[in-house]
Amino acid sequence: MKKLLRYIPMHILLCVIFGIYIQHTYLLLRYNYISIILGSYIVLILLFFLKILQQNLFFRISFSVVFISLGVTTYSIANNFNKENFYKRFYIPEKSTISLSITEKLKPNKYSNRFVAEVIQVDQKNSSGELILNIDKSILIDSIYFKKIIIPRAKLRHINKAKNLHDFDYSKYLKNRGIIHQLYLNDKRFTKENNKNIGFSKLALIFRNSLQEKLKVYSFTKNQSAVINALLLGQRHEISSELRDNYINAGAIHILAISGLHIGIIFYFLNYLFQHLLQFERGKILRTVLIVTLLWLFAFITGLSASVVRATIMITFVIIGKLIQRNQPVEFSLVSSMLVILLINPMFAFDVGFQLSYLAVFGIVWIQPILFKFWTPKSFLFSKFWELSTVSVAAQLSTLPISLYYFHQFPGLFLVTNLLIIPFISFILILGFIVLALAFLNILPEFLVTFYGKTIDTMNFVIDKIASQEEFILTKINMPFSNMIICYILILFTILLFEKFKLKIVFKVLFTILILQSFYIYQKHDIKSKKEFIVFHKNKNSVIGIRNQNTLKLTNYKGSELGKTTFLKNYITKENITKIDSLVKGDVLKFSDYFIISIDSIAVYPNKKLKNSIIILKHSPKLNMERLLKVIQPKAVIADGSNYKSYMKQWKNTCKKQKTPFHNTYEDGAYILKE
Repeated sequence: MKKLLRYIPMHILLCVIFGIYIQHTYLLLRYNYISIILGSYIVLILLFFLKILQQNLFFRISFSVVFISLGVTTYSIANNFNKENFYKRFYIPEKSTISLSITEKLKPNKYSNRFVAEVIQVDQKNSSGELILNIDKSILIDSIYFKKIIIPRAKLRHINKAKNLHDFDYSKYLKNRGIIHQLYLNDKRFTKENNKNIGFSKLALIFRNSLQEKLKVYSFTKNQSAVINALLLGQRHEISSELRDNYINAGAIHILAISGLHIGIIFYFLNYLFQHLLQFERGKILRTVLIVTLLWLFAFITGLSASVVRATIMITFVIIGKLIQRNQPVEFSLVSSMLVILLINPMFAFDVGFQLSYLAVFGIVWIQPILFKFWTPKSFLFSKFWELSTVSVAAQLSTLPISLYYFHQFPGLFLVTNLLIIPFISFILILGFIVLALAFLNILPEFLVTFYGKTIDTMNFVIDKIASQEEFILTKINMPFSNMIICYILILFTILLFEKFKLKIVFKVLFTILILQSFYIYQKHDIKSKKEFIVFHKNKNSVIGIRNQNTLKLTNYKGSELGKTTFLKNYITKENITKIDSLVKGDVLKFSDYFIISIDSIAVYPNKKLKNSIIILKHSPKLNMERLLKVIQPKAVIADGSNYKSYMKQWKNTCKKQKTPFHNTYEDGAYILKE
């Protein structure tokens, strides 16, 4: 690790990441201004390297500022919203004609097939940018899949933000990908024509779609087909929620997402396949070229998705690093590949898969050798068993804090899963490629279809049995961001301590543990002071809660039924709620200094003014809003997700005229009143 800390690209990488973060968070400057600043600092650095200026503290500061500026600039350039031809600059709502081309297939919903589409033109003006295209299921996809789609009077809609506190914010996720709008096609008011501009992503989509159509001819079941598409083609949208949850609970979701594991298996297979080339004079170079080419061909077939591209770039750097310099530590190649990826696409820095991939690999590189030294098996079989175990534990340890931060659960049987599945995943992958090749050539024999299908079923069965052991799945674990960072500092110091025992590192480990404990004590104390009244958003339902410390009381609470609702699970986990109970029914509730008046479909309410009152409208009551506001004179009016949208529009207009604050959970999200 000490070598890595002295490795110059490591310092550059940290500065670039910091620059990307501050530009993403604060949007400091447009890239054309930053480029001038960056150019000035590059001149300054050249003066240092030419020894015109000495390498002192000022040099180190200047070095850092240069590469922080590089991170800021790279993010600004890569950000679609900054481009001069970004489609939003030309778009006139419901008047512009937009031309699109489908580039990626997403998981469909109940009513629509969903895609990522590239904007080609807006009103004959060449444009750039992407959006989500929702196509009604009544429209035949094959007829427009690879065409240029022309939509007159296009109505772009913003991606809905998270409606409840701690919900997954899909709009934020898409914004990090450069997508802020969606478009619905629910009739045939569009035209299509041949698309002359076919890039790599389009060719990959065409080829992958062809392979999927070939597989449909054979007798694979729905789950078998879904796993094959995920494992071999990088397409996970066909996986059912139940199957996906099984893989998550068993700690094996990484098997379904093409990543470093899959690329590594393919690399080792190709490395073995082409080892005879080493007998020739230029055999090592030829083998490297062939392996890298085939790996990128696989990345191309799987659609050049983010996870596949970063894994392929990562292992390409490792391969070339070994070719050029035999003694170069593998972490040097990992740092270099990470730097290149972020300079090409800085948005990857905010991608969960990117973070997990690199943390897992660094964990295997640093932690696995330390764990492996604890036992030296004499038997070859036990040695391999111990090696696989330490690799699994190392990867899990290195990703544990960030996994808890994002997913709030820990699969206790992850080691059992990896020991049972990982040894056979190589066989499943390689056989899968043979199946794909034979299916593409229309010569896939039925016995191989049956055998491969049964193999997939066996893997799914094992995963299901492990996932069903619910007592080993630790859920509702809250890991705040600050605690996650402290945990990684603790892991770093612990690794250094095992590499070389020093008393000062022991003190650093103990001090870090003390800080982590202090954070948890403060957070526990903070919970005791929290009191909130919440109107959650739930479509066609009304859910109102009062939170007092770590207790949450809910209306319409039916135990397990409402407790399994995603937005409530997220709120309960992130807010450290340990007890849930039913809220006492009543049209008027008291919270702090406020009177909460609930008005439902019966439209009954107190016929008098209540001081510090807040009105909750639910189940679409038919009432005279002007009279209601005049009688009660509330501080605010809240309409939840159980109301008709047409009613809420009328209520909003009336409240606006009467200058009474109006909160619509459909538009504004959950309403939270704090004591």
